[in-house]
Amino acid sequence: MNKKILILSVFALFFTVSVTVFMNFLPTNETEALSKYGSTGSEVTQIQKKLKNWGYYFGEVDGKFGTQTKNAVMLFQQKNGLTVDGIAGLQTLRAMGIASTASSSGSNKVSSIPIKYGARGNDVKTVQTKLKNWGYYNGSVDGVFGSGTKSAVISFQKKNGLSADGIVGSQTLKALGLSTSGASSSGQNSTSSNDEYLLARIISAEARGEPYSGQVAVGAVVLNRVDHPSFPNTIAGVIYQKGAFTALDDGQFDQPIADSAYRAAREALAGSDPTGGCIYYYNPATATNAWIRTLPITTRIGKHVFSLGK
Repeated sequence: MNKKILILSVFALFFTVSVTVFMNFLPTNETEALSKYGSTGSEVTQIQKKLKNWGYYFGEVDGKFGTQTKNAVMLFQQKNGLTVDGIAGLQTLRAMGIASTASSSGSNKVSSIPIKYGARGNDVKTVQTKLKNWGYYNGSVDGVFGSGTKSAVISFQKKNGLSADGIVGSQTLKALGLSTSGASSSGQNSTSSNDEYLLARIISAEARGEPYSGQVAVGAVVLNRVDHPSFPNTIAGVIYQKGAFTALDDGQFDQPIADSAYRAAREALAGSDPTGGCIYYYNPATATNAWIRTLPITTRIGKHVFSLGK
């Protein structure tokens, strides 16, 4: 009898250990898409750029996940209350505002807008996938625009300074990095749905008449905000954030875009930053915001002064 019990006990132990080992090799929601030591590619480049802009990483942005990158990720995780393992899993990527390339939707277009409560189909799936990858939506990507999807859209709109109506209209679509399949494909208007167009428009509106370097500087400030944890994580989100730019309120944003603004936008998107990482600027002769005048000035270009913030 004792011998049978012993055999059963050994078998039970062996079975438990085998199951545990097997389960450890199964992909989980947290590790199914990640970058870690030894990884290479565009996702690692994004991680390094974010960490460098935030002061966690001081190495070269080379797309190679080495010791310096791992240490920087661990510092970021510690600062943001995440599991400190040096692995950029889904939660860490979301905290950085990065949609993992392994889980992102292959489609960046929808057939038409607005997309709202009650809608069904692939357009809704595309929106749900974007929101899910960025941590706003926890439901099933089923193509049904229900209350869960509407709540996620509202949360995204609030985060990105948009009208929080739960409807995916033109501004929300741009902030999501999506466009409609019917967009024009000729001339400069073909950029109306992308980052270059929006960046050129805000540069032209805010820095019209400024020297070319000052126009590039305004574009750089927008991009620096995208990479900063205190601001929305898309160009559209930064530009449309309520109260961020006076040009959206005084009509300048709707004026024709200067050719130099397009060139400045492309240069800023390519990495040029005459401000050295600044996230604020203003014109001392016209600014009425008392708070912004308290910021330490880093550099002056044309009529604008630029600041890294406090």
